[in-house]
Formats: sequence, C-alpha cells, structure tokens
Amino acid sequence: MTRARVLFLRTFKPDPLNFAVLTSLALAVQDTAVVEIVGDLRDRAAIEAVWRDAFGPDATVDGAVELIPATRETWRREILVRIGAADAIVLNISPKDVDFPDFPFGPPMTEMLNDFWERFMDSPIASPMTGRGLLREICYLNRLQRLPDTVVACEARYQPTLDDLIALGGTMGDAVDRHGNFVTPRLTAIDKQVGHLRKAFRGITYRHPDGGGSLLPAFAAALGSALREVLAGTAGHERPPVDLGNLTGRSASPRPLPPDGALKIVAFTDVEELLFLPPGELIEISHEEMGRILNREAVRLGCPYCHTRLPEMFFFTAGLRRHGLRGDGQRDWPNGICQVCGHKSSLFGDDALAPQ
Repeated sequence: MTRARVLFLRTFKPDPLNFAVLTSLALAVQDTAVVEIVGDLRDRAAIEAVWRDAFGPDATVDGAVELIPATRETWRREILVRIGAADAIVLNISPKDVDFPDFPFGPPMTEMLNDFWERFMDSPIASPMTGRGLLREICYLNRLQRLPDTVVACEARYQPTLDDLIALGGTMGDAVDRHGNFVTPRLTAIDKQVGHLRKAFRGITYRHPDGGGSLLPAFAAALGSALREVLAGTAGHERPPVDLGNLTGRSASPRPLPPDGALKIVAFTDVEELLFLPPGELIEISHEEMGRILNREAVRLGCPYCHTRLPEMFFFTAGLRRHGLRGDGQRDWPNGICQVCGHKSSLFGDDALAPQ
C-alpha cells in the first residue's frame, strides 16, 4: 500500500519548536504517511537529535521523515514542486523574534495638514512578522490552490496576533481616520500573504511546556484527526491541474500566470520571486529600461508609496505587444507593483511615477 505524503512547512526556519511540531506530526501520521521537509544537512542533524529525544536513543527517522535537500538558490522551486505533489500540508507559523512585532503608527495628527500626502507616505511599515523568505510558502500555497489541503499550526500564545494578521492581510489598502491617522498598520507585502490563511482547512494551536519537550501528544492527536479528514477528501476540494513550469523562472514567451491565468510575458524576473502579479495580459518592463525612462528624482524615490528602491518593484505594460514609449500613436504605458508594500503606481508624464 502506498503511503501518503504530508509536507511540513515552517515560516521561520531557525525556530527550535519546528522540530517539536515535526515529531508530533510524525507521531500523528505514523504508519499512514511519510512526512517531507525541505532543508539542508544541518536540519538532518537537528531532526535526528530531537527524534532520539522524543522516541528513544535507538529510534531512527528513516521511513518516517524524508529530508528533501535544497540550497538557498533551489529551495523555492523545490518547495513549489513538493506543494504540488503533497497529499496534505502542515504549516507551522512562528515569529522570528521572541514575539511577533508590534504594529508601528506615526505621530498622531489632529487636523488635516498641507503635507498630509508626504506624512502618509512616510508612515512606518510594520516589520516583517517572521522569516521573509519562508513566508513566500503561503504565496505558493495560494497560487497552487493547496490551502484547502493545509493545516496551520501555531503556538497558542501567538494565536490572537495571528488572527489579527489574517484579518488585516485580507483587507484592501490602508485605513485612516478623518485626520489621516492610520487605524490599521501598514503591512508589508510579505505579511499580507498571511491573509490567504483564511482559506486553510483548519488551524490548530499547541502549548509547549516551559521545561521543553520534543513531543506534544495532545497536539499530535489533533493533527492526526485533521489530516485524516484532508487525506480522506472530506474537505470537498478538487485540486486543479497546474503546470509548475509556468510558476518558476522567466520566459520571453507568453504563459498563463497568476492571479487569473491570463497570458503574461515575464522575461526579466523569476516568477517565484514575485509576491504580486497584476491580472490581465501584460509584458514585463525591465528595471534597466525603467531606469532610463524615469528622471533622477523618481529613481531616487523609488516606490511612490513606501520609497523602496526600483529593483523591488515589478514593472509592466498591458497587452502582449510593445508599441514603444514615444510617438503620437498607440504607446506603452508603464505600470508598477511594489513587492514590499503591494501598492500600484504608473507613469506620470514622461519620466515620473505616480500612485494609482
């Protein structure tokens, strides 16, 4: 009988509790599934040490946990492949510091000032809640439509903040009061991906004893129950066919891409590096070309919203044909999406960017 494959993902790799969740997951699916984890040789040593602590000095991870080796350059593509092939997925959410960061707000204003727009743009963006790179996994789960097959795990003390982040990540834009004070934090684009977790099959919290512990039996029981439902297909979710080749790398030819499956030419950026792609047919415009189009001040300012530098933005023009940027007839109209704050901008006049 073929055993199911359960993929274990983590949003902050160095968190030692990842391995307590991993051993609990292995206990939950023992004899019915193999747990996969993408990592490197250092992960292998850590897994084996925690495994012996949980199951005894002679216990071996062989046959229960499979480490998928990946490097800094290959892990994104490896994760995409494994997400596409897994029968079920467990995602552990954890902060990169002692706690999730506080949400920063700028100094309060009591009246609308002449420099309101500048104050709005200069308001602080919240620090990323956890590992910037690994939060991309949520983006990938959403693109492959695998969130209905995903169980989200989180330590109980972080659940209220995570619930807030999921709700805030699903909102449109930034909310301000009548004086221009922010009433919601300015989340980074990477944190906005957390909003997709509202589509997950189930969320389960756990409590880790103060004295440590490499195994959480009650948590394992809850995981086992949820994963049996996912593996049995009771979620009623039909997995759509996906061509993984369209979700990685760059291509000078049109290919169907998220978020709507429309044909797009993304020839200068690896698709897996992008958090936001606009809907509709489009052609990417390179950073080098945009650098020649924009004036020096526009290049210096970068994104009109958060002032991140131009290489952090994705530039494009609508349609699948370039018409040129000059002339009296039909012409290209460059647009941009910031991959840090998530806001859109477009060419203003001949050589500047303006918010949309």
